[in-house]
Amino acid sequence: MNSMIIGLFLYNRLDLYSKINGGVQLCSQEFLSIISKTVDTLHHFEVNYNKALSFRILHKLNLDNYLSYDIEIYKAALISKIHNENITHVCINKSELLRFTKVIKDSFPEIKVIIMSHGNDSGDLLSELTDTLPRFKGLKKITGIIKLGLCIYTESFYRKRFVDLVCTISDEESALEKWLGQNDPFFIPRLINSNLIVERNPIKNIFGYVGTLSHTPNITSLYKLFDQLDKHEINFKIKIVGNPSEVGNILDQKYSFVNYLGPLDDEVLENEVKSWSYFINPIFHYSRGASMKLVKAIEWEIPIITTVAGRRGYVINKGNFIQTGNTPNSMAIAILKLSNGRQNEYNNYVHDIKAVKQSSSKVNDVKENLKYVLRSL
Repeated sequence: MNSMIIGLFLYNRLDLYSKINGGVQLCSQEFLSIISKTVDTLHHFEVNYNKALSFRILHKLNLDNYLSYDIEIYKAALISKIHNENITHVCINKSELLRFTKVIKDSFPEIKVIIMSHGNDSGDLLSELTDTLPRFKGLKKITGIIKLGLCIYTESFYRKRFVDLVCTISDEESALEKWLGQNDPFFIPRLINSNLIVERNPIKNIFGYVGTLSHTPNITSLYKLFDQLDKHEINFKIKIVGNPSEVGNILDQKYSFVNYLGPLDDEVLENEVKSWSYFINPIFHYSRGASMKLVKAIEWEIPIITTVAGRRGYVINKGNFIQTGNTPNSMAIAILKLSNGRQNEYNNYVHDIKAVKQSSSKVNDVKENLKYVLRSL
């Protein structure tokens, strides 16, 4: 067993850094923080999206099957980096870089390859094809069904041959990994910064939402929830933050209780959420990954209203979320009830979310277990 772990973090810079951090960036930063504290030495290797015309055509036709990166462009440099730095473990950020695993294993079969998974392409694609408000129709639906089969085949094929470990961000993802061929995935719960100091001045009946509005599970869930709320007399506001603006503006115009604020940078957002009473997380079907935005809501100490599906990836040791069933109606009823709640009830919800924050998993809780697993591969 090698006592030294010399790691290489393979990543796309856009997934790690952005002017406005989304769930992908938060998860990537979380993974990098864990790996940095787990390995003895860490090197980095950056890649970028495939710009070839052939890929763009396949993407347009909805037939791109884990082809977002042109492996040949990076092959020589990657092999050289691994050789020159005596790399023992390669940690690949996001399963979209899956095809790099074969290049690594073909040249260095002894090196351990770890996928730091945000969830698989097949997870989102399945939702986009089968939801009651599907993203794809017509020809793209037909090609999307073909692509779904190809994706699942590719995910399983590569895992069984070129991947030594998959780190997941939810128990649900771990179960899927076992089905794809990874018998012992390593679940990393969401990590919370309990040292963050917040000063809040919540205004009654101000609910808030932060998310990527172009992400199919997000926007379809919002429409379903708002359609339910629209059947009732409303005495509250739901403020929405996220991109793209055209989608947010449509929500603002369609529903009288919605106030779209646009995409906000971190500083402006942190100032805005000081006035929010609740943070809503409507997820009615299980999709890839986990709701990373809940990390920030916990750190901001805002009581969270979420579904069972929406809380995947979070280990609650003390306190709790305000949890509803996985239906728009159950969440709508909960929101309506909360909007008419008493101050002492609200204080209990604040106490609960603070308890979640203080008792949540930390980097040090994860790194020792992960280090043992990496050395045992």
